[in-house]
Amino acid sequence: MIPLAIILVILLAVLVYLLLIVMDLRTLITQLKFINQHTTNQQLKVKTRNPAVVALTQQINHMIAKQQATHQHSVQTQQQLDLAIHNISHDLRTPLTVASGYSQLLLTNENLPETEHGQVSKLNQNLQTLSKHLNLLLLYNRLLENRITITPKQLNLSKLLTQTCLNYYDALQRKQIMTDLKIEPNIMWQLDEEATTRILQNILGNILDHGYQKATIELKHVDQGVQLTATNQLTTPIKNFDRLLDRFYTEDLSHREQNAGLGLYIIAELSRMQGGQVRLNTKNLRFQIQVTFKIANQPKKDGA
Repeated sequence: MIPLAIILVILLAVLVYLLLIVMDLRTLITQLKFINQHTTNQQLKVKTRNPAVVALTQQINHMIAKQQATHQHSVQTQQQLDLAIHNISHDLRTPLTVASGYSQLLLTNENLPETEHGQVSKLNQNLQTLSKHLNLLLLYNRLLENRITITPKQLNLSKLLTQTCLNYYDALQRKQIMTDLKIEPNIMWQLDEEATTRILQNILGNILDHGYQKATIELKHVDQGVQLTATNQLTTPIKNFDRLLDRFYTEDLSHREQNAGLGLYIIAELSRMQGGQVRLNTKNLRFQIQVTFKIANQPKKDGA
């Protein structure tokens, strides 16, 4: 029969062994939390001779190293892509401007035969579409490079929205989209005029590209803020609603025109930079985008 003292010694040794393992695991957990919460190349370190804990630490460090390498490769690939977008966009701007100038000049030629006039008109429309997509790419590139400065000032949002809608009126009429405006007058808010104008243009452009028959644009005061809601009908239901705010993701909802897949992403980013929030809603053949600016979310005047 084993003496009680020996049993107690064995139990004590086991408890000490387990306690040391628990302490090692807590140390690993603390380091893992730090690594998960920060951008760092740090790996796990433990002061133990326990072979099981040492082996576990080595395997985790191996996994961390692979993840860090994958992340670094992803960052480098993204940087190369962004640089390519920057270079291509700027290289295209000059020849596109020249081509658009020539096409518009040809359209003013009264001696141009009707058939050729139609062809030049179609060419000019395609050049305008290309120019719109190019401008979106250039704006996207400015967002990536943090070259957009937000300078809020007291802005008559009602007046700016009304003017933007008037600018799109003829294009909406040509697409036979009847637009109902419900704009509360003289809504003043601290916003950056250029960024807000781009938001409104992209919202109207989205209706123009994907809308069908009817659309409603509403601007009103809400609890401690202002809210802009644009609703339009669609020809087909949206398949991947959760991806609509992803950059470069697009669905050809109108079956009329290709889209760059940046409009909604830019709306969301420029709204966020001004303390705004964007919500998308869709049901059957109805799409809605809602931009809300609240007092608590107003940006600082020196912020970007």
